[in-house]
Amino acid sequence: MSVLSDKISANAKTLFGVAWNERKGQVVPSTEDVAHSNGAVKVQATYLYADLADSTEMQKLYGSDFAARVHRMYLGGASEIIRANGGTIKSFDGDRVMGIFMGDSMRNQATNTALKINWVVSEVINKLTINRKRANGNWWRVQHGVGIDCGDALIVRAGVRNKPGGANHNDLISIGAAPAIAAKLSGLRKAGGPTIVTDEVYRYLNDATKLSVDKKLMFTGPLERDIAPYTVRTYASTWWRKP
Repeated sequence: MSVLSDKISANAKTLFGVAWNERKGQVVPSTEDVAHSNGAVKVQATYLYADLADSTEMQKLYGSDFAARVHRMYLGGASEIIRANGGTIKSFDGDRVMGIFMGDSMRNQATNTALKINWVVSEVINKLTINRKRANGNWWRVQHGVGIDCGDALIVRAGVRNKPGGANHNDLISIGAAPAIAAKLSGLRKAGGPTIVTDEVYRYLNDATKLSVDKKLMFTGPLERDIAPYTVRTYASTWWRKP
């Protein structure tokens, strides 16, 4: 075996056998708060994933310059709203961003965030991109999805240790049903609207979140969905709310 393969094998055995130094978290931890060796933080949190749709097709049709601008508008706008509504941004993954909300109002904060991100797409980005045509003459409209779920998760640190003075090569990851389901729901963009929340979120929402200014219910449902290996009851919305 090579030196690298020996190192990887030894690290895997250590990681598989080490006892977690687990604690209960009251706030979203920073990377430095969680030990790389065996740190783990158990949280009850609401997870939001905002996902830009059809980014590969957009790049093919309009090129990298245009696609990069749309990515920056979407991820920048979503991130501003997540942060302004009490969320913590913990992950960027190409064309999507994840926010974590904790505390008594976490479900309402996350859902309001989703409705406001839909405003960014509908009233800001698409007002700027509406004049871009596809090759077949149809108007290009940016689409997206936001998935939200709430539950217990274990936050740990993954990657490799950083070299002194070098770049960062590790970050926090969340393990649990809630982050996994929220991520998958963000991909169901044509299933009732771009905002999809689970029953674990919806049943805690207050009227200020669920109702429009003229007291109309902004969500449809419930609808059961198979989010393998789970079956979840969901509610969806096409509405937006201005920040």
